[in-house]
Amino acid sequence: MTDKRPALSPSEAAVKLGVSTKALRLYEQRGLIAPVRTQAGWRVYGPAEMDRVSEIKALRGLGFTLAEVASLLDAGPDALQSALVARQTDIEERIGRLAKTLGDVKRLRSEVLEAGSAGTAPRPGVQLTLPWPWDGELFEVEDRRPLTFITGPLGSGKTRFARTLAKTLPGARFLGLDRLEGDATGPLEVLMAEIDAGQEGALVVDMVEQGLDRATQEALITRLRDRGPGARPLFLMTRSSAILNLARTTPEDAIILCPANHAPPAYVVPVPDAPGYEAVASCLATPDVRARTAGVVVRFAS
Repeated sequence: MTDKRPALSPSEAAVKLGVSTKALRLYEQRGLIAPVRTQAGWRVYGPAEMDRVSEIKALRGLGFTLAEVASLLDAGPDALQSALVARQTDIEERIGRLAKTLGDVKRLRSEVLEAGSAGTAPRPGVQLTLPWPWDGELFEVEDRRPLTFITGPLGSGKTRFARTLAKTLPGARFLGLDRLEGDATGPLEVLMAEIDAGQEGALVVDMVEQGLDRATQEALITRLRDRGPGARPLFLMTRSSAILNLARTTPEDAIILCPANHAPPAYVVPVPDAPGYEAVASCLATPDVRARTAGVVVRFAS
């Protein structure tokens, strides 16, 4: 049966389809549609062109780029089905990330409201005077978190910061695991012995992943998280994504970033798009990558 729908001018087609005339012109420039020309040279859109633009609009509404639309318009059902499955998976993953972010935002809002209603800060703080390269600036640290991660790129001053932290916090101790190469006892044994010693002051650990493979690192951080309420506060300096897994941080965790440009250290909320989040993520690498680059870093430093 012949389609009796009339041919429309660009402006009429745009109104009926809910797009702009500029969009119609762009689709034509990309070769997605080919409107008919009248004897006077005017473009008109018949039923076939109208249906074609409707398909383009539907695919664009699902988030496909014009290049992807071009490949899908004349593809068979199998190709379209495969593309739609991939799009669905991508959307579901984004919804999951957004749901987590929304939960984190709600949690943080609740903490802020509780702190404001109490009229006090949510955590007690201790002020410390920052060493070089920060030239005596003050930093207030929350000293009773069960786990605080300290990270930053090479040369950012995070080891100096960690040592100053250990000297300032009451009863704290600094444990430099990356400086135990000559010790007959392994870094993990030294760390666990220190944690199990029953001390109350905070323990500041320099490069907690030192000498540990991925499985051991993951087991270690699980063990440290399971110490229960009232456990000894730990400050863990790390550049390993197995130790500081941003996707598995909890409301009880804290992250301190020492920036690359020697700006003062700062707390970073482990929520995507929060200030400093991407900088923290860029400092972290998997244990495999850290192991491959360790020798290069040592040779460069020497």
